Amino acid sequence: MTQNQTAVEIKDSGNQKSQTDSGLYSKSNLDALKHASISIIIPLYNEQHTITEVIDKIPNHQQYEILVIDDGSTDGSIERVKELKRNDVRIIKHQENQGYGAAILTGMKNATGDIIITLDSDGQHNPQEIPKIIKPIINDVADVVIGSRYLGDCSYKMPLYTKVGQYVISTFLRLLFLQRVYDNQCGFRAIRKDLVKIFTNMRHTGMGFSTELLFKSAFYKYRIVEIPVSVNSRRYGHSYVNLIKIVKSISSCILYYTLKKFKLNTNHIFITKIINYFYKKIKYKKIFQ
Repeated sequence: MTQNQTAVEIKDSGNQKSQTDSGLYSKSNLDALKHASISIIIPLYNEQHTITEVIDKIPNHQQYEILVIDDGSTDGSIERVKELKRNDVRIIKHQENQGYGAAILTGMKNATGDIIITLDSDGQHNPQEIPKIIKPIINDVADVVIGSRYLGDCSYKMPLYTKVGQYVISTFLRLLFLQRVYDNQCGFRAIRKDLVKIFTNMRHTGMGFSTELLFKSAFYKYRIVEIPVSVNSRRYGHSYVNLIKIVKSISSCILYYTLKKFKLNTNHIFITKIINYFYKKIKYKKIFQ
């Protein structure tokens, strides 16, 4: 998120605990981590039919902090959240739509928990699986945990372009960094709070954010673990997907971190020309002819 992007907090609750830069998982802190505080980030954009159900399904645990990041919704989503009148829920509102990744970054910036969880607002994820997704972090076997519908259960058929895209991302992630993540676009994930500092200068704040989060974590040699989760089909509305923009951002991300891996100049103008060339081919569908 750039410096000129603004977020306005319209509701706050409780006292915020300060964070330190010391190692959260040092040997002396492992026992304390089992009682770690949890921040749950829910990016929200026009999901008035599902947002309250998602929040209601989150276990009412005293260590849970829920941050709803409204990314410029134009329906009644925020009003639905306010009607819940829950003290553990904070609403942070973007003045205008900035993208999925920007909403997550706003949540990370304002989160106070030791572990950060991201959860979609469309009802596809099961909040009751939160204890399962944080377990690898608590047991000190992971720094980033990704929920996987491939290892778990998926109640709907995914589009072919999604499967192809995830396969390409997974292949490059494995070849470059020896990290294996099949369901790399899943929005149900857990992250150690002290990793947030590496996400301050993200290149992609839209849907390409999920890909860059994994590549950047892998580049800095953090441990990524994929665990089975259940994913439901959408009951209301549809996902807002701009296929051309997603292809461009993902291609740019893969190319950028490939160059960084081999310590090449990532700012060379030739790289921009390559990306723009393929973008134009895809836009006019010439690449498939």
